[in-house]
Amino acid sequence: MSAILSVVLLFAASTRAAAQAIRLLPQPILTIGAEDRGEPYMLERVNGAVRLSDGTIFVGNSGTGELRVFDARGTYVKSASRAGTGPGEFEQGSPIRPFRLGESAVIADAGSLGRVNRYDVRGNKRPQFVLHSQPQSALSIIEGAYRNAILARVTADARLSGAPGQRIAPRFRYSLYDSSGAQTHPLFELPTAERVVHTSGGRTRSPWLPFSANPVIAIGAGRVFLIRAGAPTIEMWSLDGKSLGQISWNPTRVRVKDVWSQWRAAELATITRQVDREFYTNFWNDHLPLPEFVPVAEQLHVDPLGRLWVIRPSMPWERSAQCEVLDQAGKIVARLKLPERFTVFQVGSDFVLGKGRDADDVEQVQLYRLEPAARSN
Repeated sequence: MSAILSVVLLFAASTRAAAQAIRLLPQPILTIGAEDRGEPYMLERVNGAVRLSDGTIFVGNSGTGELRVFDARGTYVKSASRAGTGPGEFEQGSPIRPFRLGESAVIADAGSLGRVNRYDVRGNKRPQFVLHSQPQSALSIIEGAYRNAILARVTADARLSGAPGQRIAPRFRYSLYDSSGAQTHPLFELPTAERVVHTSGGRTRSPWLPFSANPVIAIGAGRVFLIRAGAPTIEMWSLDGKSLGQISWNPTRVRVKDVWSQWRAAELATITRQVDREFYTNFWNDHLPLPEFVPVAEQLHVDPLGRLWVIRPSMPWERSAQCEVLDQAGKIVARLKLPERFTVFQVGSDFVLGKGRDADDVEQVQLYRLEPAARSN
Protein backbone atom coordinates (compact mmCIF):
# COMPACT_ATOMS: atom_id res chain seq x y z
CA MET A 1 0.00 0.00 0.00
CA SER A 2 2.80 2.46 0.87
CA ALA A 3 4.47 1.85 -2.50
CA ILE A 4 1.21 2.56 -4.32
CA LEU A 5 0.66 5.70 -2.24
CA SER A 6 4.16 6.96 -3.05
CA VAL A 7 3.54 6.58 -6.77
CA VAL A 8 0.20 8.40 -6.47
CA LEU A 9 1.83 11.26 -4.55
CA LEU A 10 4.66 11.46 -7.08
CA PHE A 11 2.14 11.56 -9.92
CA ALA A 12 0.08 14.29 -8.23
CA ALA A 13 3.18 16.40 -7.56
CA SER A 14 4.34 15.94 -11.17
CA THR A 15 0.93 17.03 -12.44
CA ARG A 16 1.03 20.28 -10.44
CA ALA A 17 4.59 21.03 -11.59
CA ALA A 18 3.72 20.37 -15.23
CA ALA A 19 1.25 23.26 -15.31
CA GLN A 20 4.07 25.83 -15.62
CA ALA A 21 4.57 27.08 -19.18
CA ILE A 22 8.04 26.52 -20.64
CA ARG A 23 10.22 27.55 -23.54
CA LEU A 24 13.25 26.07 -25.26
CA LEU A 25 16.26 28.35 -25.62
CA PRO A 26 17.20 28.81 -29.31
CA GLN A 27 20.88 27.79 -29.12
CA PRO A 28 22.37 24.58 -27.67
CA ILE A 29 24.31 24.95 -24.43
CA LEU A 30 26.44 21.91 -25.30
CA THR A 31 27.38 20.31 -28.62
CA ILE A 32 29.18 17.01 -29.19
CA GLY A 33 30.32 16.24 -32.71
CA ALA A 34 32.89 17.91 -34.96
CA GLU A 35 35.07 16.60 -37.77
CA ASP A 36 38.09 18.68 -36.71
CA ARG A 37 38.35 17.36 -33.13
CA GLY A 38 39.45 13.82 -33.87
CA GLU A 39 37.80 10.44 -34.32
CA PRO A 40 35.95 10.25 -30.94
CA TYR A 41 34.02 13.41 -31.87
CA MET A 42 33.11 12.20 -35.37
CA LEU A 43 29.61 10.78 -35.05
CA GLU A 44 27.93 8.40 -37.46
CA ARG A 45 24.34 7.15 -37.24
CA VAL A 46 23.59 8.24 -33.70
CA ASN A 47 20.35 6.46 -32.76
CA GLY A 48 20.19 7.48 -29.11
CA ALA A 49 21.84 9.28 -26.22
CA VAL A 50 21.14 9.67 -22.51
CA ARG A 51 22.27 12.25 -19.96
CA LEU A 52 22.89 11.21 -16.35
CA SER A 53 22.30 13.28 -13.21
CA ASP A 54 25.96 14.42 -13.08
CA GLY A 55 25.87 15.61 -16.71
CA THR A 56 27.67 12.58 -18.20
CA ILE A 57 26.32 11.74 -21.66
CA PHE A 58 26.31 8.27 -23.24
CA VAL A 59 26.07 8.39 -27.05
CA GLY A 60 25.06 5.39 -29.16
CA ASN A 61 27.32 5.76 -32.21
CA SER A 62 25.77 3.00 -34.28
CA GLY A 63 27.96 3.55 -37.33
CA THR A 64 30.99 2.22 -35.46
CA GLY A 65 29.23 -0.04 -32.96
CA GLU A 66 30.37 2.10 -30.03
CA LEU A 67 28.72 3.43 -26.92
CA ARG A 68 30.80 6.57 -26.31
CA VAL A 69 30.99 8.38 -22.97
CA PHE A 70 31.40 12.17 -22.66
CA ASP A 71 31.66 14.25 -19.49
CA ALA A 72 29.38 17.15 -18.54
CA ARG A 73 31.47 19.57 -20.65
CA GLY A 74 31.26 17.37 -23.76
CA THR A 75 34.81 16.05 -23.48
CA TYR A 76 35.34 12.51 -24.69
CA VAL A 77 36.07 10.07 -21.84
CA LYS A 78 36.04 6.58 -23.31
CA SER A 79 34.23 4.08 -25.51
CA ALA A 80 32.28 1.69 -23.32
CA SER A 81 31.90 -0.77 -26.21
CA ARG A 82 33.15 -1.63 -29.65
CA ALA A 83 31.81 -3.43 -32.71
CA GLY A 84 31.69 -7.18 -32.27
CA THR A 85 29.72 -10.05 -30.81
CA GLY A 86 31.48 -10.40 -27.46
CA PRO A 87 30.32 -9.25 -24.00
CA GLY A 88 29.27 -5.62 -23.97
CA GLU A 89 29.71 -5.26 -27.74
CA PHE A 90 27.29 -4.32 -30.53
CA GLU A 91 27.08 -5.46 -34.11
CA GLN A 92 28.37 -2.67 -36.33
CA GLY A 93 25.45 -0.76 -37.82
CA SER A 94 22.83 -2.04 -35.38
CA PRO A 95 20.89 0.75 -33.63
CA ILE A 96 22.38 1.59 -30.20
CA ARG A 97 19.89 3.34 -27.90
CA PRO A 98 21.14 3.79 -24.32
CA PHE A 99 18.78 4.25 -21.37
CA ARG A 100 19.42 4.98 -17.72
CA LEU A 101 18.40 2.12 -15.41
CA GLY A 102 18.05 3.29 -11.83
CA GLU A 103 20.85 5.51 -10.55
CA SER A 104 23.76 3.17 -11.16
CA ALA A 105 23.47 1.65 -14.63
CA VAL A 106 23.06 2.36 -18.34
CA ILE A 107 21.60 -0.30 -20.62
CA ALA A 108 21.18 -0.82 -24.37
CA ASP A 109 19.81 -3.81 -26.22
CA ALA A 110 22.24 -5.54 -28.58
CA GLY A 111 19.65 -6.13 -31.30
CA SER A 112 19.97 -9.44 -33.12
CA LEU A 113 22.54 -10.65 -30.57
CA GLY A 114 19.54 -11.24 -28.30
CA ARG A 115 20.84 -9.64 -25.11
CA VAL A 116 20.99 -6.41 -23.13
CA ASN A 117 24.38 -4.84 -22.47
CA ARG A 118 24.81 -3.16 -19.11
CA TYR A 119 27.39 -0.59 -17.93
CA ASP A 120 27.96 1.39 -14.77
CA VAL A 121 27.73 5.19 -14.84
CA ARG A 122 31.45 5.45 -15.69
CA GLY A 123 31.04 3.23 -18.76
CA ASN A 124 32.54 0.06 -17.29
CA LYS A 125 30.99 -3.20 -18.47
CA ARG A 126 28.70 -5.01 -16.08
CA PRO A 127 27.09 -8.45 -16.51
CA GLN A 128 24.83 -8.56 -19.54
CA PHE A 129 21.40 -10.18 -19.37
CA VAL A 130 18.51 -11.43 -21.51
CA LEU A 131 14.92 -10.26 -21.44
CA HIS A 132 12.94 -13.40 -20.62
CA SER A 133 9.67 -12.86 -22.47
CA GLN A 134 6.81 -15.33 -22.38
CA PRO A 135 6.88 -16.92 -24.90
CA GLN A 136 10.59 -16.35 -25.49
CA SER A 137 11.65 -14.29 -28.51
CA ALA A 138 15.07 -13.99 -30.14
CA LEU A 139 14.72 -10.23 -30.68
CA SER A 140 14.02 -7.76 -27.86
CA ILE A 141 13.88 -4.01 -28.41
CA ILE A 142 14.01 -1.69 -25.39
CA GLU A 143 11.63 1.28 -25.61
CA GLY A 144 12.56 2.96 -22.32
CA ALA A 145 13.28 2.54 -18.63
CA TYR A 146 11.98 4.12 -15.44
CA ARG A 147 13.83 3.54 -12.19
CA ASN A 148 14.40 -0.25 -12.28
CA ALA A 149 11.58 -1.07 -14.72
CA ILE A 150 12.36 -1.79 -18.38
CA LEU A 151 9.77 -1.35 -21.14
CA ALA A 152 10.49 -3.52 -24.19
CA ARG A 153 8.84 -5.19 -27.16
CA VAL A 154 9.41 -8.56 -28.76
CA THR A 155 8.28 -9.91 -32.10
CA ALA A 156 4.87 -11.59 -32.14
CA ASP A 157 4.30 -11.83 -35.91
CA ALA A 158 7.01 -10.81 -38.39
CA ARG A 159 5.18 -11.92 -41.54
CA LEU A 160 5.90 -9.61 -44.49
CA SER A 161 4.64 -11.69 -47.42
CA GLY A 162 1.23 -12.13 -49.00
CA ALA A 163 -0.75 -11.79 -52.19
CA PRO A 164 -0.42 -8.54 -54.20
CA GLY A 165 -2.69 -5.90 -52.71
CA GLN A 166 -2.83 -7.58 -49.30
CA ARG A 167 -2.44 -5.30 -46.28
CA ILE A 168 -0.19 -6.70 -43.58
CA ALA A 169 1.11 -5.39 -40.26
CA PRO A 170 3.84 -7.10 -38.19
CA ARG A 171 2.95 -7.30 -34.51
CA PHE A 172 4.93 -6.82 -31.30
CA ARG A 173 4.24 -7.78 -27.68
CA TYR A 174 5.01 -5.06 -25.12
CA SER A 175 5.91 -5.97 -21.53
CA LEU A 176 7.65 -4.68 -18.43
CA TYR A 177 10.79 -6.35 -17.08
CA ASP A 178 12.88 -5.95 -13.94
CA SER A 179 16.59 -5.14 -13.84
CA SER A 180 17.52 -8.84 -14.10
CA GLY A 181 15.53 -9.30 -17.31
CA ALA A 182 12.60 -11.18 -15.75
CA GLN A 183 9.22 -10.34 -17.29
CA THR A 184 7.06 -8.78 -14.59
CA HIS A 185 3.93 -7.61 -16.39
CA PRO A 186 2.72 -8.15 -19.97
CA LEU A 187 0.97 -5.07 -21.34
CA PHE A 188 -0.42 -5.39 -24.85
CA GLU A 189 0.19 -6.69 -28.37
CA LEU A 190 0.16 -4.07 -31.11
CA PRO A 191 0.57 -3.91 -34.89
CA THR A 192 3.12 -1.67 -36.54
CA ALA A 193 2.23 0.65 -39.40
CA GLU A 194 0.56 -1.20 -42.24
CA ARG A 195 2.35 -2.46 -45.31
CA VAL A 196 0.85 -3.34 -48.68
CA VAL A 197 2.16 -6.19 -50.83
CA HIS A 198 2.83 -4.68 -54.26
CA THR A 199 4.20 -6.03 -57.54
CA SER A 200 5.68 -3.77 -60.21
CA GLY A 201 8.27 -4.38 -62.93
CA GLY A 202 8.59 -8.02 -61.94
CA ARG A 203 9.44 -7.13 -58.30
CA THR A 204 7.26 -7.88 -55.30
CA ARG A 205 7.82 -5.91 -52.11
CA SER A 206 5.88 -4.93 -48.98
CA PRO A 207 6.39 -1.16 -48.61
CA TRP A 208 4.86 0.91 -45.84
CA LEU A 209 1.43 2.40 -46.45
CA PRO A 210 2.06 6.16 -46.32
CA PHE A 211 0.76 7.85 -43.15
CA SER A 212 -0.18 4.57 -41.52
CA ALA A 213 0.47 4.96 -37.79
CA ASN A 214 3.01 3.13 -35.67
CA PRO A 215 2.25 2.84 -31.95
CA VAL A 216 4.02 5.56 -29.99
CA ILE A 217 4.97 4.63 -26.45
CA ALA A 218 6.89 6.05 -23.48
CA ILE A 219 7.56 5.28 -19.83
CA GLY A 220 8.00 7.80 -17.01
CA ALA A 221 6.38 9.40 -13.96
CA GLY A 222 5.46 5.92 -12.71
CA ARG A 223 3.37 5.06 -15.78
CA VAL A 224 3.42 3.77 -19.35
CA PHE A 225 1.83 6.03 -21.96
CA LEU A 226 0.59 4.84 -25.37
CA ILE A 227 -0.76 6.49 -28.51
CA ARG A 228 -2.23 3.46 -30.21
CA ALA A 229 -3.52 4.42 -33.66
CA GLY A 230 -2.34 7.90 -34.53
CA ALA A 231 -5.31 9.62 -32.85
CA PRO A 232 -5.12 12.33 -30.11
CA THR A 233 -5.69 9.92 -27.24
CA ILE A 234 -3.00 8.77 -24.80
CA GLU A 235 -3.66 5.59 -22.83
CA MET A 236 -2.16 5.31 -19.35
CA TRP A 237 -0.98 2.04 -17.79
CA SER A 238 0.42 1.37 -14.34
CA LEU A 239 3.76 -0.35 -13.81
CA ASP A 240 1.88 -3.45 -12.67
CA GLY A 241 0.12 -3.71 -16.02
CA LYS A 242 -3.29 -2.18 -15.21
CA SER A 243 -5.16 0.26 -17.43
CA LEU A 244 -5.53 3.69 -15.79
CA GLY A 245 -7.74 5.38 -18.37
CA GLN A 246 -6.74 7.85 -21.05
CA ILE A 247 -5.94 11.45 -21.83
CA SER A 248 -7.42 13.29 -24.81
CA TRP A 249 -6.50 16.64 -26.26
CA ASN A 250 -7.49 18.71 -29.27
CA PRO A 251 -4.54 19.27 -31.60
CA THR A 252 -4.69 20.61 -35.11
CA ARG A 253 -5.12 17.64 -37.47
CA VAL A 254 -3.70 17.45 -40.99
CA ARG A 255 -5.74 15.66 -43.65
CA VAL A 256 -3.71 13.31 -45.83
CA LYS A 257 -5.48 14.47 -48.99
CA ASP A 258 -4.19 18.00 -48.38
CA VAL A 259 -0.51 16.96 -48.39
CA TRP A 260 -0.50 13.75 -50.44
CA SER A 261 0.61 15.14 -53.82
CA GLN A 262 3.36 17.31 -52.33
CA TRP A 263 4.53 14.49 -50.03
CA ARG A 264 4.68 12.01 -52.91
CA ALA A 265 6.69 14.40 -55.11
CA ALA A 266 9.10 15.19 -52.26
CA GLU A 267 9.70 11.53 -51.46
CA LEU A 268 10.20 10.53 -55.10
CA ALA A 269 12.80 13.31 -55.42
CA THR A 270 14.95 11.57 -52.79
CA ILE A 271 15.04 8.20 -54.62
CA THR A 272 18.15 7.92 -56.78
CA ARG A 273 17.95 4.38 -58.20
CA GLN A 274 15.78 4.29 -61.31
CA VAL A 275 14.34 0.84 -60.52
CA ASP A 276 13.21 2.07 -57.09
CA ARG A 277 11.80 5.28 -58.49
CA GLU A 278 9.72 3.30 -61.00
CA PHE A 279 8.47 0.93 -58.28
CA TYR A 280 7.33 3.70 -55.94
CA THR A 281 5.88 5.81 -58.75
CA ASN A 282 3.67 2.83 -59.49
CA PHE A 283 2.92 2.08 -55.83
CA TRP A 284 2.16 5.62 -54.65
CA ASN A 285 -0.91 5.95 -56.83
CA ASP A 286 -4.18 7.65 -56.03
CA HIS A 287 -5.93 4.34 -55.30
CA LEU A 288 -3.99 3.49 -52.14
CA PRO A 289 -6.16 3.03 -49.01
CA LEU A 290 -4.67 6.06 -47.29
CA PRO A 291 -5.86 7.07 -43.80
CA GLU A 292 -7.88 10.25 -43.41
CA PHE A 293 -5.40 12.03 -41.15
CA VAL A 294 -1.64 12.23 -40.70
CA PRO A 295 -0.78 10.47 -37.38
CA VAL A 296 -0.85 12.87 -34.47
CA ALA A 297 2.55 11.81 -33.05
CA GLU A 298 5.93 10.57 -34.20
CA GLN A 299 7.48 10.44 -30.72
CA LEU A 300 6.30 10.63 -27.13
CA HIS A 301 8.48 11.57 -24.15
CA VAL A 302 7.77 11.96 -20.44
CA ASP A 303 9.88 14.41 -18.46
CA PRO A 304 10.64 14.08 -14.71
CA LEU A 305 7.81 16.53 -13.93
CA GLY A 306 5.24 14.28 -15.60
CA ARG A 307 4.77 16.45 -18.68
CA LEU A 308 4.01 14.59 -21.92
CA TRP A 309 5.98 15.76 -24.95
CA VAL A 310 4.12 14.89 -28.14
CA ILE A 311 6.44 15.31 -31.14
CA ARG A 312 4.31 15.86 -34.23
CA PRO A 313 5.32 14.32 -37.59
CA SER A 314 7.03 16.70 -39.96
CA MET A 315 6.66 16.72 -43.72
CA PRO A 316 9.72 16.26 -45.99
CA TRP A 317 9.71 19.98 -46.84
CA GLU A 318 9.60 21.05 -43.18
CA ARG A 319 12.95 21.56 -41.45
CA SER A 320 11.58 21.71 -37.90
CA ALA A 321 9.12 19.53 -36.04
CA GLN A 322 6.39 20.88 -33.79
CA CYS A 323 5.91 19.70 -30.23
CA GLU A 324 2.92 19.96 -27.90
CA VAL A 325 3.62 19.63 -24.17
CA LEU A 326 0.67 18.33 -22.15
CA ASP A 327 -0.02 18.05 -18.46
CA GLN A 328 -1.57 14.88 -17.06
CA ALA A 329 -5.08 16.28 -17.61
CA GLY A 330 -4.46 16.73 -21.34
CA LYS A 331 -4.08 20.51 -21.16
CA ILE A 332 -1.53 21.92 -23.59
CA VAL A 333 0.96 23.88 -21.47
CA ALA A 334 3.36 24.71 -24.30
CA ARG A 335 3.65 24.55 -28.06
CA LEU A 336 7.28 24.45 -29.15
CA LYS A 337 9.06 24.54 -32.46
CA LEU A 338 12.05 22.22 -32.22
CA PRO A 339 15.45 23.17 -33.66
CA GLU A 340 15.96 22.43 -37.35
CA ARG A 341 16.52 18.74 -38.21
CA PHE A 342 16.50 17.83 -34.53
CA THR A 343 15.52 14.44 -33.11
CA VAL A 344 14.65 14.29 -29.40
CA PHE A 345 16.28 11.54 -27.33
CA GLN A 346 15.58 12.65 -23.76
CA VAL A 347 13.68 15.39 -21.95
CA GLY A 348 14.81 16.41 -18.47
CA SER A 349 13.25 18.86 -16.04
CA ASP A 350 15.36 21.68 -17.51
CA PHE A 351 16.91 20.29 -20.71
CA VAL A 352 16.25 18.54 -24.00
CA LEU A 353 18.89 16.20 -25.44
CA GLY A 354 18.88 15.05 -29.04
CA LYS A 355 20.57 14.84 -32.41
CA GLY A 356 21.00 17.69 -34.86
CA ARG A 357 23.28 18.59 -37.76
CA ASP A 358 25.53 21.55 -38.46
CA ALA A 359 25.69 23.60 -41.64
CA ASP A 360 27.98 20.98 -43.22
CA ASP A 361 25.50 18.17 -42.41
CA VAL A 362 27.75 16.76 -39.64
CA GLU A 363 25.87 14.79 -36.99
CA GLN A 364 25.91 16.32 -33.52
CA VAL A 365 24.47 15.50 -30.13
CA GLN A 366 23.01 18.75 -28.83
CA LEU A 367 21.81 19.83 -25.38
CA TYR A 368 19.22 22.62 -25.13
CA ARG A 369 18.11 24.45 -22.00
CA LEU A 370 14.47 24.57 -20.88
CA GLU A 371 13.25 27.42 -18.75
CA PRO A 372 9.91 28.88 -17.62
CA ALA A 373 8.25 31.00 -20.27
CA ALA A 374 7.75 34.68 -19.54
CA ARG A 375 4.14 35.38 -18.57
CA SER A 376 2.30 38.35 -20.00
CA ASN A 377 0.41 40.64 -17.63
